[in-house]
Amino acid sequence: MKGRVTSKDVAQRAGVSRSVVSAVLNGTPGIGVSEEKRQAVLRAIEELNYRIDAHARGMRTGKSRCLAAYGNLDNPLFLQVLQGFQQRCRAHGYQVLLYGTEEGSDGRVGLIDLFLQRRIDGIVTKDTTGYSDPDWLDRVREYGIPFVSVEGYPETDGITSVLMDYAESIVMALDELYARTGLAPHYLEVYEGPAYRPNWGDRERLKAYGDWMRARGFRPQVHTAARAELDGMAAALAERAAAGDWPMAILSNWSAGAVSVYRAAYRLGLGIGRELRVMAADNTDRVNGYLVPPISAVEVPYPAMGAAAAQRLIEYVEGTRSPEDTENIWMSAHLVPRESV
Repeated sequence: MKGRVTSKDVAQRAGVSRSVVSAVLNGTPGIGVSEEKRQAVLRAIEELNYRIDAHARGMRTGKSRCLAAYGNLDNPLFLQVLQGFQQRCRAHGYQVLLYGTEEGSDGRVGLIDLFLQRRIDGIVTKDTTGYSDPDWLDRVREYGIPFVSVEGYPETDGITSVLMDYAESIVMALDELYARTGLAPHYLEVYEGPAYRPNWGDRERLKAYGDWMRARGFRPQVHTAARAELDGMAAALAERAAAGDWPMAILSNWSAGAVSVYRAAYRLGLGIGRELRVMAADNTDRVNGYLVPPISAVEVPYPAMGAAAAQRLIEYVEGTRSPEDTENIWMSAHLVPRESV
């Protein structure tokens, strides 16, 4: 099409009225638009290469139709969250502002200025599991910023968090491991940093392991190691198996623990899936499907968590959900059985 494409052209191509096009573009309240019509408008926009004057629209509506995604750019888990977040935003006609930080820094306060300048309508953060920052929440509440956290604030009221049920994930893993081996699993608990300070998620996992073992008359066997000392703990478990305590079933809270067990088993000539039956309670390092044999795991559904965060944020921005409704969003893990057990 030659010349400047207008909303009238989009309406004609989509077979809808201009008010429907406006409702799709601006999220106009009070005008119901079916999903079929919304998709027709979005297709027409793409086919006609229609360019929206975001500044003019923002002046009319007070909205930018842009949502900020904040997280650690060094963390591949944030990129998974971003994948689901961007897909859901795109489906609703929102742009995404990637506002990244690096390991050891926290520059999220700059997002408040962007919100006050009407350059973004809301914020999603990918936080470390159990993260909590009262000062940040005070500022979010002070300015009425639509906000959702992925994995942060699990024990804080008044803030929407997207969380995985870590206790459920451990029970899921233990049920699978026991069904396939008939063995009482050892629990290899890995932690970061110089001191043992388990976050909310790992506390939930550890309790679920102990409860599951005791309910079946087994004595919990927990082996805790800092990540820097993990190979030594894995070697001790493998040597115990090599001395005759095999087959041995091991569930690690992180995939890094399972990888260390693989290394120790290789050095001692033990077979994964034979003398050592190994499973991971997450896929933190994204390696579970690539080792030989691949590690059975309970996968954290980060893309789905990002999509759920975007959906809730859009509901806040568009007024279809009250900002007082901050019920947490709980996601179930995905069990992926592989050859390591």
